[in-house]
Amino acid sequence: MKKFLCVLVAVFLIAMCAIALAACSADKMKTAVKNGDEYTIVASYDEQSHIVSAVQTVKAVNRSENSFDSVKFHIYPNQYREDATNLVVPNVYRAKAYPNGDSWGDISFDSVKVDGNSVAFTVEGTDCDILSVPIAGGFFPDKTVEIELTYQVQLANIHHRLGYNDNTVNLGNWYPVLCHIDNGNYTQSPYYNVGDPFVSEVANYNVNFTLPENYIVASTGELVEAIKDNGYVTYKYRAEAVRDFAMVTSAKFTKISQTVGDTQVNYFYYNDADAQNSLSTACGMLEYLNKNVGTYPYTQYNVVETEFCYGGMEYPNLSMITCGSSSYQEAIAHETAHQWFYGLVGNDQIANAWMDEGLSEYLTYLYLDSAGVTPLARNMLSCTQTYVTYVDVLDKYYQNVDRSMRSVDAYKSDSEYVVFTYVKGSLLFNTVYETVGASKFWKSLQNYFDEAQFTVAPSSQLVSCFVNVCGEEAGNIFTKFIEGKEIIGKVTD
Repeated sequence: MKKFLCVLVAVFLIAMCAIALAACSADKMKTAVKNGDEYTIVASYDEQSHIVSAVQTVKAVNRSENSFDSVKFHIYPNQYREDATNLVVPNVYRAKAYPNGDSWGDISFDSVKVDGNSVAFTVEGTDCDILSVPIAGGFFPDKTVEIELTYQVQLANIHHRLGYNDNTVNLGNWYPVLCHIDNGNYTQSPYYNVGDPFVSEVANYNVNFTLPENYIVASTGELVEAIKDNGYVTYKYRAEAVRDFAMVTSAKFTKISQTVGDTQVNYFYYNDADAQNSLSTACGMLEYLNKNVGTYPYTQYNVVETEFCYGGMEYPNLSMITCGSSSYQEAIAHETAHQWFYGLVGNDQIANAWMDEGLSEYLTYLYLDSAGVTPLARNMLSCTQTYVTYVDVLDKYYQNVDRSMRSVDAYKSDSEYVVFTYVKGSLLFNTVYETVGASKFWKSLQNYFDEAQFTVAPSSQLVSCFVNVCGEEAGNIFTKFIEGKEIIGKVTD
C-alpha cells in the first residue's frame, strides 16, 4: 500500500511539473506575441505573369540600445536576379533547380512610406539584397515606426524555396523581412547558396492572399477566413510569434489531416504514393518531440509535397518536402524537428548551422530508431563512415584539413557544408548522448527549449544547458567537436 501511494505521489508530481511547464511555455508565447513586430501583408498572385503584388505594413520597434538613421530589410527575392553575384543554387544543383532552363526573378518597389509619408528608399547590400528605409529624426531605442512597402515579386521558374514550377508555387522568403539586430547593429549578411542563410526574430503576421479559386493553400499561421469572389479566393491568415511566413499553393493538392494533442497536422500532396505513411511520420515526430523536448504551441502544422532541389525546407508551421524524395520519412522527420530547433528556438544559421541542422538530423535518427524504422546504430555507423572517408580524402589533397565546424560561408563546397553540419553535427550530439545517457540528454534539451524558445540563442546557451545538467564533460565534447579536435576513428561494417 505504501509503495502504491509513493507511485501515486510520483505520478502526481510528474503531472504537476508537466502542467507547470506548459503554463510557463504559454506565458512565454504571450510575451513573444506582445513584444513582436507586426507585419500586415495584402497580396495577390497572377498565375499568368507569375507575379506577387503586395502592400506590406510593418510596425517595428527598436529594441536595441542604439539609435539608427534607417530601418533595414532583407529582400531575398533579389537573389533570383540573372546578374546576382551569389546565385541561389550551387552549380552542382543547377540542372535540378532549373529543369526548364534558366529563369530569373526579383523584387521591385513602387513606393515606401514611413508613418504615412513617402521616403526616398535605397537598395543596398553586396548583392542588392538590403532595403534601407530612412527614418527622419532617427530610430531611437523603444521608438516605434510604421513602414508601408508597395512592391511586386517576379517569381522565377525554379524548384526552390521561392518560385513556380509545373506543380506548385513556393513562397518562402518572399517578402521584405526586418534585419535582425545583434550586438546593437543590423545583421546584413548576404545570401549564401549553401545552407539556410537566414536569421530572424519572431513576429506577428496578418496576411491576406488572393488566388484563383482552384488553388489550395498550405501556409504558416491559422486560416481566419476565406472569401470567394468572382473566381478568386482571398485567404486571411493570422500567425503569432513566428520567425517567418511562408506558403505553398497548387491546383493539384490533396489534403489529409490528423490531430496530435492540440495541433492539427495536415499533409498536402499530389504525387506521394504512400501519403498516409507520410502523414503518420509527421504526426509521430510531432508527438515524439512534444513528449521529449516540449509542447508545440501552435494549432496547425502543414507538411507539403513540392518541387524543391534539396530534400526539404522548414518554415514555421510548414515544411516543404521534395517530390520524389528517396526517403519521405527521413525528410519529414528532419523538417518537423526544425519546428522546434530554428522555428521555436532560433539560432544564427549562418554562423552556427550545426545548432539546428546537426541537432534536427540527430533527433531524426533517434525518432526513426524509436519508431522501429532504422536502428540508431546503423545511422551513426553511416555517419562515421561518411565523415572519416571525407576527411581522409581531403587529407590526401590538402595538409592539415580544417575540421572545425564553421560558418556557412567558410565551407569550400555544399558537400563540405553537409558533412560538417549534418553528419559531424549528428556525431557530436550522439557522442553527448552516449556519454551522459538518454535521461540527462533529454533533460538538457528540455532546459534549452524552456530557456531559449522565441529567442535567437547563441551556441554558448546550448552548451551551458548541457553543462548545467551533465557537467563539464559535456562541455568538453562540444568544444572538441566545434574546434575540430575530436577523435573519430576508422570504422568497418
